[in-house]
Amino acid sequence: MCEPGKQCYEGESCGARLDHLKRLVWVLMIWVSILSLGLGASITLHIFRFQGPETKNPTTASVPSGSNFTYYNLAHTNVEKDELKLQWRKRNSEKKDTGIVIEEDGNYFLFFRATLASRRHGVNYTITVEKRPNGNKSTNITDGHINGTENSTGFIGIGVLLTENTVINVICTPEALFDVRNTYFGLIRF
Repeated sequence: MCEPGKQCYEGESCGARLDHLKRLVWVLMIWVSILSLGLGASITLHIFRFQGPETKNPTTASVPSGSNFTYYNLAHTNVEKDELKLQWRKRNSEKKDTGIVIEEDGNYFLFFRATLASRRHGVNYTITVEKRPNGNKSTNITDGHINGTENSTGFIGIGVLLTENTVINVICTPEALFDVRNTYFGLIRF
């Protein structure tokens, strides 16, 4: 360390060198602050999605006509009449059914989320998506689990090859009452 009045190895005084280092530290702190503000703004824009004035109902997604996207809502069920197979209603349709019928052959991306309205303490739930091609034996496509303190399977998606007239069922074991607003099923055909 330099003592006051002595020269550093490079020929300048230690005070001048120390002042230069302080300026560099201040410049670095300002640069980090600017980057932090930019990162904060970016995260804020990702979290808060601002709706434009033309959007009237933010919960209804607009899907272009002729697309290969099909969305199903959970049909209302009563507590006394809770079924093992979940009933689905195609968006903008009144028809309810436990089976979702595939209308065209193809590769599909299936996605769903099952959320319980209430849960029994200590009970683990299994949500199974199964397919039954043209009346043949059914096979499992995927499983979701609701364990511990969770009330939802979370988002589950899988790609699968399906043929025309295949029936897809979503089954819960043991039986449960589901939150109609947060339980959904969808298909995207590639």
